[in-house]
Amino acid sequence: MGSRKAGKSSVIKTVFQQVPVKDVPYFGVTQKIEKINYDTIMPLQIWDTPSNFELDQLEVPLSSFSTIVYVMDMQQDDSYHEAILRFVHIMIRAHIVNPSMKFSVFIHKSEVLSEDYRGENYAEIQRVVSEELEDFPYHTLQAQDPHTNFSDIATQQQIANQLLSELRFEVTSIHNVTLRDAWSKVIQGCMEMLPAVEALLLNFTETSGMDNSYLFDIKSGVVLATDNRHRNDATLEQVTEYLTRFLQFRDLYKDLRHQPDGETNGEAIHADANANSNGNENGSGVDEANGDDDEGEPEGWWDEEDPSAPWMTQSTRLMPNTTISLWQFTPYIALVVLLRTDTWQTRRGMIEYNLTFLRQGVRRILMEV
Repeated sequence: MGSRKAGKSSVIKTVFQQVPVKDVPYFGVTQKIEKINYDTIMPLQIWDTPSNFELDQLEVPLSSFSTIVYVMDMQQDDSYHEAILRFVHIMIRAHIVNPSMKFSVFIHKSEVLSEDYRGENYAEIQRVVSEELEDFPYHTLQAQDPHTNFSDIATQQQIANQLLSELRFEVTSIHNVTLRDAWSKVIQGCMEMLPAVEALLLNFTETSGMDNSYLFDIKSGVVLATDNRHRNDATLEQVTEYLTRFLQFRDLYKDLRHQPDGETNGEAIHADANANSNGNENGSGVDEANGDDDEGEPEGWWDEEDPSAPWMTQSTRLMPNTTISLWQFTPYIALVVLLRTDTWQTRRGMIEYNLTFLRQGVRRILMEV
């Protein structure tokens, strides 16, 4: 949700539909609700709503939604107050219907402002939201919940304090990693299995001598879980950029793999690709087999999956002392890790042994959800 031309469609389509950033200026104004179905660590349905959309126009109960993301244009500082008033009204109504609902504000198009202006606008939006929550006429919503006395000051303060403590503000841009990082936090907030997956990643990272581990959604580049050690924006941007660039070449190897058996040149090139993947840390080879195409997968992907087929793997030496490695876990998910090059060279066997149990653990959690 959000105001007109705030970037509601672009924050969805550039991430979950892989629309090129260069096409964003040609997006028209959203005229009706568009529903985007997306399969990742769990099935998602994202609703892209028009700017004049009202909650009463929903086709389903408001309580059926888990999260509301409200998009604001950071450039439109003259219209902050109107947009925030509308968001606060939506947030309180939704909270009354579903107290467990989560809320995020994407303060979008941040790339056009300097760092100082971004900080000032970010603080101003937070301040105004806090003030509007305190001054909101809660008694006007009495019909939403007749059993709660919204005229009571203590009740009003309790609602305002709870919403402020749980509300997330994210400065985003389609031109850098901030947008995917914001969506990562939104999706992680919806994952009931997140603590179990993070515990597995942390144990794997510590026992294998890794620096950082990230579980990615392959198509969108969104981080689904991390080990939460030494995390910083620079490292996340580096890993996300690596995944994006690496996957651009995935189809090249896929096409070579599907060459007819009689074409020896294709077989030789494919063999070289596998050799680079398994033996050359400085290369960008791919070891990809059946089951890595994440388009058109059935809901029970594990039922038709070949358990003996190898998944996509790759490792690259970024700098003399840093190596980045990738292992695919499911048609939708891949693990990317950062570690010291000497650790990779001396402990590779142990790392890949530990990885077997990590992959089994993550897949079992997903099957049982």
